[in-house]
Amino acid sequence: MVDDLLSQEEIDRLLGGVPGGEQPVELSDLERDTLAEIGNISMGSAATALSTLVGKRVRITVPRVEVTTTVQVQAAFPTPCVIVTVEYTSGLKGDNIFIVDEGDALVIAGLMMGEDPPDLSAQLDELRLSAVAEAMNQMMGSAATAMSELFEDTIDLTPPTTQHQLLAETQKEAPLDQTVVTISFRIEIEGLVDSEMVQVIETQFAQDMARRLLTPAQSMADSLDAPKPKPPPPPPVPAATPQWEPVPVAAAGEMYSNINIDLIKNIPVQIRAVLGRTRISIANILKLGPGHVLELDTIDGEPIDILVNNTPIARGEVVVVGDQFGVRITEIASTTDRIKTLE
Repeated sequence: MVDDLLSQEEIDRLLGGVPGGEQPVELSDLERDTLAEIGNISMGSAATALSTLVGKRVRITVPRVEVTTTVQVQAAFPTPCVIVTVEYTSGLKGDNIFIVDEGDALVIAGLMMGEDPPDLSAQLDELRLSAVAEAMNQMMGSAATAMSELFEDTIDLTPPTTQHQLLAETQKEAPLDQTVVTISFRIEIEGLVDSEMVQVIETQFAQDMARRLLTPAQSMADSLDAPKPKPPPPPPVPAATPQWEPVPVAAAGEMYSNINIDLIKNIPVQIRAVLGRTRISIANILKLGPGHVLELDTIDGEPIDILVNNTPIARGEVVVVGDQFGVRITEIASTTDRIKTLE
């Protein structure tokens, strides 16, 4: 079938591009790390939703981000697979697709339909595709919620559409040399699936997401090639150092200025103990993972701060009480300093 063969122009583009063709768009290392973290958070939430639906442990690994072209993605998936199309309609604007292996889709469909183990000899008919669509709908809903928290904005999606066909058929309107971003996840479903799921995003949409998270105060249309210098943040105003003294809490009925302590005694406040602090860059935050150790500014054995509504009122040391941790107060602010925090 001659019509199905690639032209010489298409082959040249697949092998390395031709003069005049679209030039590949590069992502900075920080943009790649940011997209990986977005995918890690959103798909981690989606994996939890899928685990609840199928009653199996689901694990998705840290994603791999690559810039490629439409024709290269199509060449990587030469057989029919399940294509899930998702459109962002609020908070973010753009389209992306998820490519799910045919066998993985059968496992998900079978578990959704109560089969344990799933029937892998079955056909991906309308009923099973509907089961996969419902699973993806729940997963994407959970991912959107996680992304809303990450971007501090409402992220809405259209219900995903699911098709079982060749990827080239789904992308037949897309130019072969169009650059796209792929985010690849290793997905494991307890004893049944150990495979890869691939998310394909338009390059501009991927950059918009990364830039919005990296520079939330800027318009997503701003170019990173000519960043505008930002004024340095104002230095934090140091809190007044409280005078520590071993004195009791203010007596009942005591007045300070115009405050009657008896009237506010039952107001709940937040109390927390701070083990220490550190300062790191956003780039290093995005690289954190299980096993990383953050070094704090607290020296071993040094008293830790106890804060009430973010105001230091005491110092203490960590102790173990039964199966829980506690803090033994060793120093406490003076009555006057503690009452000042009420003003």
